[in-house]
Amino acid sequence: MAYFTGATGKLFLIKETDGEDDTVVEIAAVQNWSVSSSVSLISTKTLSQTDDVFTPVGRSTTGSCRILYYQETLGSKTLSSGTGSASTFLNKIIKQRDSTIPSGASLDQNELFSPTKAFKIRLKIDDTSDNGKFIDMRVFITNISLSMSVGDVVAADVQFQCQGAPVAVDI
Repeated sequence: MAYFTGATGKLFLIKETDGEDDTVVEIAAVQNWSVSSSVSLISTKTLSQTDDVFTPVGRSTTGSCRILYYQETLGSKTLSSGTGSASTFLNKIIKQRDSTIPSGASLDQNELFSPTKAFKIRLKIDDTSDNGKFIDMRVFITNISLSMSVGDVVAADVQFQCQGAPVAVDI
């Protein structure tokens, strides 16, 4: 029987391009990730029943992660290992003004694949098998908090909401 530690966890950004294979990019320096799924219920209990009876009507999946911010080469967002940096995630939601949008910036989080505004991520437990255990889901980042303090590494706390059901699950 095997137990897994945080050292076996990974987070990937799945880059989609219309008509091409997906590109899976590991996001480097992820300190933690979590995912939570809950089911909404409605009561279908009638006046003659004494005990509660419920029917599931929906599911919601949310998650969060903490990404450490660093640069291998000062001024560069690209990492030599082929992994994505924290900027890959941060730039999904923290954007500069766009001249085509008065006083704002695009809310699109998936610039590469226009049929959806959400983008795909993979939360993975590396169990030494070829694919590991994973959940692939299309998400929207709902909140990012970038923080720094004396004695700590600059980090971004990211919350996300799943768009529909997960795309693939092998847990």
